Amino acid sequence: MRGLLPIGLLIFVTSAGADLNALRAEANAAAAAGDHATAIARFQDLLQESPDDGGAHYRLATLLMDNDGDLDLAMAHFEQARDLSFQPLGAGYRLSRIHARQGRTEEALSELESIAAAGFGLPNLIEGQADYASINGDPRFIAALEQIQAARYPCQADERHHAFDFWIGEWEVTQNGQFAGTNKIQPILGHCAIFEQWTGANGGEGKSFNYYDPGYDRWRQIWISDSGSFIEFTGEARDGGVFYTAETIDPTDGSRTDHKFQFTRNDDGTVRQFWQTSTDGGTTWNTIWDGRYERMTEE
Repeated sequence: MRGLLPIGLLIFVTSAGADLNALRAEANAAAAAGDHATAIARFQDLLQESPDDGGAHYRLATLLMDNDGDLDLAMAHFEQARDLSFQPLGAGYRLSRIHARQGRTEEALSELESIAAAGFGLPNLIEGQADYASINGDPRFIAALEQIQAARYPCQADERHHAFDFWIGEWEVTQNGQFAGTNKIQPILGHCAIFEQWTGANGGEGKSFNYYDPGYDRWRQIWISDSGSFIEFTGEARDGGVFYTAETIDPTDGSRTDHKFQFTRNDDGTVRQFWQTSTDGGTTWNTIWDGRYERMTEE
């Protein structure tokens, strides 16, 4: 029948596949056991039979690089792995290290810039890496590292996510000159969110997550308290503050309340939190909170 292999050829292909898998298993087992010479030999045997195995090229190159092997040979195998589209960013990272280790500054920086431009996002592999000791003060190295850090922590690198940073800190909060509670505000998740932890003077607690939503170019806050209040605010950063609005529905009667919730910086470093509500569609507004935030000082 058309499309079927002859029995003899089928047996040969199956046997060859089994032999390659056996070589790979032996190479990996030897590497895991610390027998690097055997692991290198078996990966070389594997590549003799299967020269287009990108993973084998990469693994062999890594073993050579990390165990005082032939660095020129390691480079050749990393380049082959990259040509075969196997972990191209990882191969570029390894190549940049080999170039730097061998004093080829231009090549090292070029490889580093290339992987940074392609979205490499593992700054922990760059920072403090001994192979980069000779180039880590170069402006091109610093710029590439910043680009890699931005790929890993995009919110940290985007100034739009920092518009609410003036609220970060530990605060004592008063209203009408009376102590109202304390609030701890901290950036979390690589500065992708600002987390609020409120404790009122009466012991009540509330928490909120504030974050910039780049898709809608809006700031958002989700507030939840232990008294059962849940509010989702949407707003914008402007004029040195963050200005939120929200709508809530009373579950008992279905009535609607509109909210205006504003955070503004004062010249003396304090923060004003001003909250108004309307139950007539915005015709009249009532102030329900006008808090003053003063930074707590260490005793």
